[in-house]
Amino acid sequence: MQNPKILYSITLLNKLLKKKKHSAVYLVTSAKVVKKLGWAIKEIGVSRKNIILIPDGEAAKEWDELRKLLGKFADLKIDRRSIVIAFGGGSVGDVTGFASSVYLRGIKYVQMPTTLLAQVDSAHGGKTGINFLHYKNQIGSFYQPLAIVLDTRLLTHLPREQVIDGLGEIIKAGLIKDSSILALLKREKAATLMRSRRLKKIIEKSVQVKQYYVARDVKDTGIRQTLNFGHTVGHALELRHKISHGRAVLIGVLQELKISESLGVTPPSVRHNLIKLLDGLGVAVDQDFQFAWGAVLRDKKVGRGVISLPIVEKEGKSKLIRLDLNALKKTVLGISK
Repeated sequence: MQNPKILYSITLLNKLLKKKKHSAVYLVTSAKVVKKLGWAIKEIGVSRKNIILIPDGEAAKEWDELRKLLGKFADLKIDRRSIVIAFGGGSVGDVTGFASSVYLRGIKYVQMPTTLLAQVDSAHGGKTGINFLHYKNQIGSFYQPLAIVLDTRLLTHLPREQVIDGLGEIIKAGLIKDSSILALLKREKAATLMRSRRLKKIIEKSVQVKQYYVARDVKDTGIRQTLNFGHTVGHALELRHKISHGRAVLIGVLQELKISESLGVTPPSVRHNLIKLLDGLGVAVDQDFQFAWGAVLRDKKVGRGVISLPIVEKEGKSKLIRLDLNALKKTVLGISK
């Protein structure tokens, strides 16, 4: 499928829907999102009978919920000329995208993310999926949406912790590819970012970084793994300690910078500047090195062999290195002493 159109307003979405010949428009969302963002649904003009409600969060990505969603597609007689809109956070986008990819061997759908994290990260790249047998995203597909709607008005309701979730991925993008993102963030506070006139530019630049890597490695087998910067530690913390994704990534970014410093690749100024930036944003991040890397080394998925580790050489420049796991453990233990 071709790359999705990026639309920065609901008005542009409505124009696209008018151009595309379709039988009907359906919307998959949660009751919580409907309550907070009902005005947006009215702007799109989706009929109430064409709204499909699913649970919030990871609960939406269970096998039974996928089965129910596909059943609703069938009950509503959704066909190949229909357009389905995924209206919610990352989980709503994941399960709706996957359902759209397998129903009738693929129907058109639109990503319309309502969290900062989804707007800058999970809505892009074509990855869809559900959890299975206690593993995240174990079943899924690569399936691009028709369009991705990034209307910043959908973010004004977000609580501070969800803003911080998105900041983790935004800061990562600035470190690995585009340092101008970090410069823009220096003028912001987490508490007021969702109302900032610079928010759209920050989102645009972050999305461009993700698109750069996705375009060069659609199936995530090479350079796209640079986007995993901060996630080696972050995923382990998220799973073992129930820390939110964005905050776990922020911890991961700081701790992975320590590793690359010890390897002589990254100057200490990069990490020190990041700590200053987080202080300026009003975001406190746990910097306990042993706590962070202990979660990684206890992770059952980290065994013998090598690991692909994204390394930041300077702000806005990065590379992937292959690191022997024994060498990684020695480096971690050496820093911990």
